[in-house]
Amino acid sequence: MCKDAIVFNNKPKGVTLDAWIPYYICACGRSKEGVFCDGSHEGTNCLPKKVIVEKTKQYHICMCKTSNSFPFCDGTHSMYADEEVGKSVKP
Repeated sequence: MCKDAIVFNNKPKGVTLDAWIPYYICACGRSKEGVFCDGSHEGTNCLPKKVIVEKTKQYHICMCKTSNSFPFCDGTHSMYADEEVGKSVKP
């Protein structure tokens, strides 16, 4: 987890990822769509997470940016209230 990240959303996002294609998942919470890096991390200490999956299917992507299984959801988002979306992640 990046200490400069912000909570993009307090719910995961289902995204179909194709096998063996490199994806760069937003880890800062500042990208426009929240899932894929668009360079919005510039000026922070955050870097996108490169991920390559072995099977084409839908994955639940962490949108709170604090999952212990990042970039995949592990339920950590449940600790964030709606009012915390857009604010700094909890340490």
